[in-house]
Amino acid sequence: MDSKRLAVLSGGFIGPLSGNAVLAMIPVLKQEFGTGPEEILLSITFFMLPFAFFNLFSGTISDVFGRRKLITIGFMVYALGCIICVIGPDLYSFYLGRAVQGFGFAFVNPVLLAVLGDLTPPNERGRVMGYFGAFTTAGIASGPMIAGFLSQYDWRWMFVLVAVLAIAVTFWIRTACTIPVKGPRSRTQLWSNINKALRSKGVITLCLLGFLTFLCYMGAIGFLSDHLSLAPLSLSEEEIGVLIGMSGIAGMFAAPLGGRFVDSKGRILTAIGGFSFVALAMVLLLFSNGWMTFALSLLVLGTGTAFIWASLLTMTVEIVPDLKGTVSSVFNSSRFFGYSLAPMIFAPIYAFNGFDTLLLVGFLLTLVAIPLLLLLSLQLRGSQEEST
Repeated sequence: MDSKRLAVLSGGFIGPLSGNAVLAMIPVLKQEFGTGPEEILLSITFFMLPFAFFNLFSGTISDVFGRRKLITIGFMVYALGCIICVIGPDLYSFYLGRAVQGFGFAFVNPVLLAVLGDLTPPNERGRVMGYFGAFTTAGIASGPMIAGFLSQYDWRWMFVLVAVLAIAVTFWIRTACTIPVKGPRSRTQLWSNINKALRSKGVITLCLLGFLTFLCYMGAIGFLSDHLSLAPLSLSEEEIGVLIGMSGIAGMFAAPLGGRFVDSKGRILTAIGGFSFVALAMVLLLFSNGWMTFALSLLVLGTGTAFIWASLLTMTVEIVPDLKGTVSSVFNSSRFFGYSLAPMIFAPIYAFNGFDTLLLVGFLLTLVAIPLLLLLSLQLRGSQEEST
């Protein structure tokens, strides 16, 4: 792996590191702010809603104005959001800091994906997108683990660490990777690029699949931490962080394998396998009653989501080749709306019907993805026939 792509991949690690960290901090944050788990989980929504919304434009802006400035500004704003979380006196300032974090990273994530598409030839994209998924999943896994450890001293140290890493990776990307800047003539293309991407066959279906994946994943993971902290398990913050991190650890190892499957077995078949694993994980979680069975279930969940992202991310940079940044924006916006809305959608189910009913809903939503994948396969085939 060359230094350019390694720098970009490292950037993909930073956002999830903070985004998921609060899952392990729910017990300590409940005490800090004197509130319930639903209110703490809303901080994920405050992070993800601006992140998802501005994702819609950031990749498109990078197609028009270039990648370098957007990545730098995005990471700096992201670091500022971390500092607001550290110095804020109450829950509302914590929400504000999380929103600033989400706004900043929205101008980083799809641009990183587009840069990888620029740097990688078609026959290697599945493998490289698999690595991107591995680095992203490493952030998802490491966030709760590190947060659970640091929360024993002070939960604020987690956000200090993320701010320092965000600044450091910004300078690494700027020095290791020369990112071209577009000329002023292309600035009139901003809205036409979005319109062209949305009218392309398969893009909407691809976005729905991304939305469903994160909706189901976050629906299960988001409320698992509170479930584990209650009797009869009554796990500590550190134990919860390690357990939730299991899905990320599995994803770290499975994502490169998923990328190789994408290159060798095809995009659609790999995604079908991934969604099948996620459905199995929901069933396993439903019948889990101890640390080991929960760990096994989360390993299966992480493996399935890694295969899904390796497939969907590869199709994202291929489906409209001359608009990689724009399609990355639209896709990332859609999938992260699923992430951000999951706490709001699943909170009433968890509050009134419990964790088991929540898992059954997630299982049924996962099954919806299979016919959508078959539809996407037909749309991609039709698009290829039209181009020839």
